[in-house]
Amino acid sequence: MTAFPETGALRIVRSMCIGVLLLLASHATAREDGHITLRLPDEELNLPLSAGHSDWTSSQGFVQVSILTRPDDLDTWQRFQSLRLAFDLLRNRAQMPEMSLLRRTGDAAFERWYGRADRGGLSVTVSDQARNGDLLHIRGKFAGTLGRSRDFGQTIDISTPMPVSGTFEVTLMPIARSRQTSDP
Repeated sequence: MTAFPETGALRIVRSMCIGVLLLLASHATAREDGHITLRLPDEELNLPLSAGHSDWTSSQGFVQVSILTRPDDLDTWQRFQSLRLAFDLLRNRAQMPEMSLLRRTGDAAFERWYGRADRGGLSVTVSDQARNGDLLHIRGKFAGTLGRSRDFGQTIDISTPMPVSGTFEVTLMPIARSRQTSDP
């Protein structure tokens, strides 16, 4: 068997292959993760991120963030189905926040609660954000009032308000990548 000395071109190709493999490995380990801590008048919940339904996207200088959480234990799931927090991020300031909470009542019916800055005074404060490749890591807090809605937040009845507050810390993939990697 004859051994061939490594040429410059072969060395470059081998180095490029190793670089591509390292880049792919770093993306393969990148993942969405996080939680929202929700404080209601009578309890506090720590709700894990639903990664396949949470994402971020950017256009014209601002970022749009959508965080969806779902309980991971049966007891909480029987009372709270999901919580969604969404907002636009311009520089380090959250704008136009929206929140929806889907929960069950005592008779197993669903209640849909919604809040926005203009209905319920929902506010979001971002304390930290960082991008690492495609991943967006963002942390902050929120506070406001939710009201019931029968039309998915188009109209919000705040005559019987539910005060909410809490914190969030999540790592999200952009919308295109998140949708491609989510489970069917």
